[in-house]
Amino acid sequence: MVSAGKMLALVCLLAGVLPSSGYMTNYTCMTMDQLIASQDLTRTGEPGKVEFMCKDFVNYPVVCDQDVDPQLGFNPSCNNTFAIQVLSNFRRALSVYNCKEYSRIWGCDNCTAAYHRWLCAATFRKCNLGPDNTTTTLPTCESNFTRTNSKALPDCVTRTCQDVCYDVVRKCPVHLEFRCPPVIDRREYVSSLDWTGPDSCNNLERAPCCSGASSIGASGAVLAISLLSSLLTSRSLY
Repeated sequence: MVSAGKMLALVCLLAGVLPSSGYMTNYTCMTMDQLIASQDLTRTGEPGKVEFMCKDFVNYPVVCDQDVDPQLGFNPSCNNTFAIQVLSNFRRALSVYNCKEYSRIWGCDNCTAAYHRWLCAATFRKCNLGPDNTTTTLPTCESNFTRTNSKALPDCVTRTCQDVCYDVVRKCPVHLEFRCPPVIDRREYVSSLDWTGPDSCNNLERAPCCSGASSIGASGAVLAISLLSSLLTSRSLY
């Protein structure tokens, strides 16, 4: 069982909030079939096997760190069992809130789905198959890559689209204190300002949210809808 402190450290680390630590990592790309076989998982409900908890989001070659994280004392990368535990703990934390008290638009189900999607992107990173995502041979990752404050991931890792993270911020109660890196911090995420096509970042096979606008613009749109809803509600009282 992982302690609450280590759990919080992992969540912050995956979100890219904590400073990058300078330890060596060894990433390896693998196909989805190889990942499923290596942990004896199932995507189709086979009896006697654990379900792949990201089957609805991850349908691409993954890249997994093979080393133990020295801050956590275990290896969370591509770890289905641990991802299940993290999501379960998140649901438990969310259960104490009435999400409708925090948003007129999003409910707890929306919050959980956004967090689930982000967790899958952070745990099962996408292997970089080139600018057109058409390379049939999995790339070889740099050995003994050292994570630094200027570069958090080796080139064989496709960075996550920043909106995947900010979608959690938009849809979850603020008291959960889920945070994303600033828009200008692009070590692990690609801002929609830098979006150049569907393969420029990992959006978990979804169409891009805001290819021509920033994530701040998307949040502004949500705020505008919320304000309009409040205005209409207040007018109906008179």
